[in-house]
This record gives sequence, C-alpha cells and structure tokens, in this order.
Amino acid sequence: MNGAGCGNEVPRSSELRRQARVLSSGVFGMRGDEELSEIVKQAATDTRFPFAAVSIVDRTRLWLAVAYGFDPREFTRPDSFCDAAIRMPDFAPLCVADAWQEQRFKFAPAVIEMSVRAYYAAPLVTRDGLALGTLCLLDQKPRRVDADALDRLSALARDASAVIGREANMVAHAEFAIAELSSRIRFAMAQRDEEAVAILDAELRQLEARLEPHWEDRASPAAERGGNARTEASN
Repeated sequence: MNGAGCGNEVPRSSELRRQARVLSSGVFGMRGDEELSEIVKQAATDTRFPFAAVSIVDRTRLWLAVAYGFDPREFTRPDSFCDAAIRMPDFAPLCVADAWQEQRFKFAPAVIEMSVRAYYAAPLVTRDGLALGTLCLLDQKPRRVDADALDRLSALARDASAVIGREANMVAHAEFAIAELSSRIRFAMAQRDEEAVAILDAELRQLEARLEPHWEDRASPAAERGGNARTEASN
C-alpha cells in the first residue's frame, strides 16, 4: 500500500471527539516518557530505520512525545504524514516508500524540514476506536518494508497505545486536561458552535466521572484526619 489516495474524509463530529480524547488521555504530559521512548527505540532497531517517533495529532499541529535519532519537535498538521495516517481506513498502516514520488506528500512538513523520503506509520488507537496519533518510522532515503516489519510496527503501536491509556497517566495529568477542555468549551460557546460544546462537555463529564474515585481516595485520609482532630479536641 502506498500513500496515494490513502486518507478518507472524517465526519466533523468524529474529529471533535478525537481531539477531545487527545486532551483527556493525559498524553500531553508524557513528553520524554521512558516507556514510550523504549518502544520507539525498539521500532527503529527492529526495522533498521534511522528515525522513529510517537507523534500526537492535535487540532492544527502535531507534536512528538518521544523521538529516536533526532530531537522531538512540532510540525504543522496540514499536509502532514501523520494527519493522513490517522485517517487510514480500518487504521491500516500508512506506507510511503518515497514522498518525492507522491504528489500528496511532496511538501509535507517532515519532507521540507527533515528531508524525509520514506515514512511508515501505525495509528495509536484507543479502546473505543479513536486515533490519537501514530508510531512512525522515517528515513531520508526511499525504501520499502515487508509485511513482517509492518506487523511489528503495528504491534508496537498497540503497546504504545496501552501505555498512553493507563489510568494512572490520565489521573496524573488531569488538571491540564480539565483546564484545556474547559477553555475549549468556552471558546466553542463564544463561537456558538453547539456541536463542539456538546462533544467537549461530554468528554469533560466522562473524565470527571473517571476521576471521582481517585478524588475520593485522596480526600478520605484528609477527612479522617480532620475527624480525628475534632474528636481529640472535644475530649
């Protein structure tokens, strides 16, 4: 499979849900994460690619949580490899053997900024079928990979998705997620974008529901200490 004609149009509601999940997942707090770094290194070494990364696709940009062979950075989303990769039918890997030979990717940000020629990626998919980004391989020369290498890339992408999807990660970075979701809700309200408000609000409520047991666990010791203090004072 090559990159030509590989993307498909995504309904706006689906894209809004995907963007909301990027926020609530906690992945924005995982820059430099050790487990993701190890997965990226494994992907590169197993396939003998010089560069690899976990790329997260937000509204207008994509940023690299971790990278192998080069420093993590941000790229614009339009015309990017990763934007096409998260829209692949059935979340199949995106395979670009030589970007210079494909009109769609000749001016992709990674081609312009890093002289990338070959790009292969497997989407990072949540349990409910939302692609947050990709695990991608890059090379500055054209190349093809076989089915075994693509299977390995897809398996490691599933591992990366599992790391991102851990409950502890969501809890650790909940403060940022709540603040960002709330900010985007206010902006959508100002724009009178009812669809966006509804989707973002639903994601925020779902996140708060998942966080409630953790908040109760944190509050319980403090409440117990307060109760003990009041008992001692009365005695």
